[in-house]
Amino acid sequence: MAAVSARRTLLVPALVILSHTAAHAQTTAPAPTVATGATAAWTLKLKGDVRWQQVTPAGALLVSTDAALAGVDIDRGQVVWEKAELGGLPADSVRMIEGSLLMEAARPGLLLIFDPVTGGVVFDSRRLDLAQVVTRRVLPQSGTLLIHGRRTAGPSVVALYDLVTGHERWANEALFEQTEPKKKGLGGLMQGLVRAASEATALEVLQAGPDMIVVHTLMGLRALDARSGAMRWSTALPTARPGNPARHVRLYPSLDKADRIYVSFDDRLMAYRLADGQALWAKPATVDGWVHGIVQHPNGIIILPEAPPAKEATGNVRIVNGVVQTGLNVARYEDGTTIAAKPLRMRGTVTDAMIVGGSAVLAVDAESRTFVNVLDVATATLRLKKDVKIKGQLAYAELTPAGLLYISRPDAGVNAEVNVIDLATGEPKFKDAIESGKQLGGLHHAVEGPTLYVFANRDHQLYAVDRNAGTFHALGGEIKLQGGEDPIDMEIRPAGIVLIAPQNLVVVARDGQVKQQVYFPAPQLPGLLRALHRINAVRAGLYGAAASAYGDAFAQASRTATDSTARRITGQLATAYTQGGAQLQGYASQSAALATKRFKASLTVPGSVFMLTRAPEGNGNVLLQVDKDSAQPRARVDLGKEREPVYAVDDIAGMLFLRTAPGTLVGYRLTAPGTLVGYRL
Repeated sequence: MAAVSARRTLLVPALVILSHTAAHAQTTAPAPTVATGATAAWTLKLKGDVRWQQVTPAGALLVSTDAALAGVDIDRGQVVWEKAELGGLPADSVRMIEGSLLMEAARPGLLLIFDPVTGGVVFDSRRLDLAQVVTRRVLPQSGTLLIHGRRTAGPSVVALYDLVTGHERWANEALFEQTEPKKKGLGGLMQGLVRAASEATALEVLQAGPDMIVVHTLMGLRALDARSGAMRWSTALPTARPGNPARHVRLYPSLDKADRIYVSFDDRLMAYRLADGQALWAKPATVDGWVHGIVQHPNGIIILPEAPPAKEATGNVRIVNGVVQTGLNVARYEDGTTIAAKPLRMRGTVTDAMIVGGSAVLAVDAESRTFVNVLDVATATLRLKKDVKIKGQLAYAELTPAGLLYISRPDAGVNAEVNVIDLATGEPKFKDAIESGKQLGGLHHAVEGPTLYVFANRDHQLYAVDRNAGTFHALGGEIKLQGGEDPIDMEIRPAGIVLIAPQNLVVVARDGQVKQQVYFPAPQLPGLLRALHRINAVRAGLYGAAASAYGDAFAQASRTATDSTARRITGQLATAYTQGGAQLQGYASQSAALATKRFKASLTVPGSVFMLTRAPEGNGNVLLQVDKDSAQPRARVDLGKEREPVYAVDDIAGMLFLRTAPGTLVGYRLTAPGTLVGYRL
């Protein structure tokens, strides 16, 4: 497996549809007069009126009425299960659980975690009489759900539940007990305070294969048998001051060595053997500052430092212009010794290290200013004599023959930019860099061969950057969208370069000439777009579940990622699930099979985008499925004349679900015949 950072976010090749209220423009795309490509697949009568509905990553449709929450098979239009105790819940009380296929529903005095496909209850907070659930973590490799909660009276408890049956495998009330001898006086008081704080703090949890779970509490690091809950081993982390609890603790799976895990705490990193919890290094590797995260590069473990909170720093503290300086280092896998004799000085928190061959591009945050440098990992040396300040925050980077090519994203007060840094001089090659405005999403890019295409919202211009020569030029003239919009996404397709906005779609030839441009005025109520907002969330949830099921290394990588690394992670997952035959393990067979099919289908970039617009006669709203290549509607569904129609969209299955009358739900197929992936529960 290629080395990836343990602090990344999986980028989802999905539709990005944002809420935006557009004014009428001078011209609009002609609305189709017939419903093309949309077929009513089924009609479902429910016991009560539909309050809301939402698609889940697993592929089931949740429908809420005053009488019950129901799970609907989207292929057949049949109610699979109902839960009366969840009837009438607000939509925001039912949420996806990160990194899993499960959903959770909450009301006063009850937290229910369930499988949306089968309706099986995995956890009911009333079983343990919990007043507060502190930690919930789905562990698909062992087919379990870990719950850590505080009771109204009595000790806190950690329990493990089977994902398929919901049966309690074990419950452990001793996890927060002090392993060292009980002290008297002030020492005993401090032990009690540490225990109370530990019980109220979310656990750091790592699934170490199907048989072991490693957790960290303020009491120490402990490994539990996944089947029985028995403690296999425990160890105290070697802090700078023995007896002090470790702070800022994070657990990391090893990417290439199955016998170990890595644990960072305070300013330290240590490797532990999974079999017995023994330290594999004679002493921890250290940096200046706290450990922000690690990147497991083939040539060593890059330890990223961050500036610690005031008065909590350990070791020497250097402050320059009010910014706490840090120090980065690279640890050897064999013994934890660091390659550099002293940590490499950094201007602030090193937020990321993007792997580029034998190097890593470092992003450094110093009081909202961003600096970059290039680390040669094998020698732990910096290729630039001093860090280079860039505008915005680093979003994409690659090393090219011309130097360090980067793209940044804007923040509240700073533009984003595209530029190339000469590695010999540390100077930017573009005197007038390609820049965006200060609004979010100001620069969009796509790579094709040696060319990086960039669209800048500031001047509404498309640019072509020669990645090898380190030069750029504008393509065509200004591309202005109607309704005051700017693009929020960009991709390369056979027909050309496609710019996508909430109500606009533009197809541009590779020479910058506009081939097609359409605009559909936005509905008057921005809240109508909520169902479209969820398209991205559903895809992201599905990708997170697939990553977690494949291994904790991918689960961690899926949580916070940059563009270049995310493409590699996505590619590895795609290969594993399509060519390698991997399945979303740990769940009920129906749920796993359905989600695996959906994940494979989601790997194909959608050929269309959904847009909600006003009906031509001005009364009511219409949902359009617009083809990205032709910019013409593939399908049109009239949502009726209600001010706020109740509908949901599943772009993976190509379906729309619409309440057409009180208690009546209709499922429409939107994808052209022969291209829809069908899912049966």
